[in-house]
Amino acid sequence: MAQHSHGGASGPLLDGKVAIVTGAGAGIGRATALALAREGARVLVNDLGGTRDGNGQGREAADAVVAEIRSAGGRAEASYVSVSDAASAASIVGDAVDAFGRLDVLINNAGILRDKQLLKLELADWQAVLDVQLSGTFLCLKAAAARFKDQGQ
Repeated sequence: MAQHSHGGASGPLLDGKVAIVTGAGAGIGRATALALAREGARVLVNDLGGTRDGNGQGREAADAVVAEIRSAGGRAEASYVSVSDAASAASIVGDAVDAFGRLDVLINNAGILRDKQLLKLELADWQAVLDVQLSGTFLCLKAAAARFKDQGQ
């Protein structure tokens, strides 16, 4: 990727850093992953590959972003698991460390949308949103914090 320098001869802002971006298969997550890679970060692109409402699963979204980063000269790997359970969140952090040796940045971007009026919204739909947006953020942060502690950060 085209590298941007932010003053001095130090090179790209995130040179040598490792970042995870959840929900990185499209939208803001994709743009964030690409921006991090442009700044020299090695990026773990996490995306379950489902629809906006959280249904389904696939590898195409994450793979496309990884390919885009690599074709521009960056380094990236894909992760296809959900953020919404502890084991998967831990595996996301583990995949980043296995691929790149460390972890420096976590961007909790994964989210789903159950676009219904309040009176039509079922408790299961509400819980699915909370599982991704809130619990997923907490679980990924907890897994990343454990890694940061192990790295002395």
